[in-house]
Amino acid sequence: MEYRVWGAPGRPLVLLLHALGCHSGWWAWTAPLLAERYHVVAPDFRGHGDTPRADDYSFKAYAADVERLVQKLGAGPCALVGHSMGGYVALTVAARKFIQPTAIIVADMKTSAPEQELADLKAASQKPSRTYATLDEAAARYRLSPPDHVVPAQRLAAVARESYRQLPDGTWAEKFDRRALAIDPLAPGDLAARLNCPALFLRGEHSVIMPAEPAAALAAAAKAPLATMPGLHHHLPLEDPEGFAAQVTAFLK
Repeated sequence: MEYRVWGAPGRPLVLLLHALGCHSGWWAWTAPLLAERYHVVAPDFRGHGDTPRADDYSFKAYAADVERLVQKLGAGPCALVGHSMGGYVALTVAARKFIQPTAIIVADMKTSAPEQELADLKAASQKPSRTYATLDEAAARYRLSPPDHVVPAQRLAAVARESYRQLPDGTWAEKFDRRALAIDPLAPGDLAARLNCPALFLRGEHSVIMPAEPAAALAAAAKAPLATMPGLHHHLPLEDPEGFAAQVTAFLK
């Protein structure tokens, strides 16, 4: 499992867990702000970023990878900060109890996945990745999902260029293994109700992934606070890294 590190070892450990189809580079603007106080580690999930592909993309497999990384780091207790799927993985880690997080922050995570949506994702997972003649062409075609966001163009371009790798024939393809789109059915309420550490649920004001009412229900199940970041959509770490880091720091204090 590949990962990036910011901040000095020996400080409290904070793991930053990215969303489905993303990579650790999404934290490049948030992590340095947290590194003033914490030892920050951001892994690439299996089949994402620079971590090799696998045959198992279950949430349990992602959680087990996180647990092994924490043990490898040998840094003692840690807090988990997860965006979207990363939040679901963080909740799964807490439920499995192989390690005990000191705190969890769940940022704009899906609150449900109807059967038709799961079927559509499975169909998308079976389509081959598109290739591009140059990295510039690939990055120009990069799009966020959902498409609504307030991410500055330069920040989006940096994330896009890190999302592709060059193939032996010289063309460029996405690093993300599309097979990972075939996600497990979700049970966020069950996971939230099983939390036994301090937690914060965080959403964007205009998010279609974590609407206000379902988000409030999840937070209530976890007996945890819910905070809304005004003016933002789903992609919180890219849209407002300064505000996101402030939310994390204030809660972890």
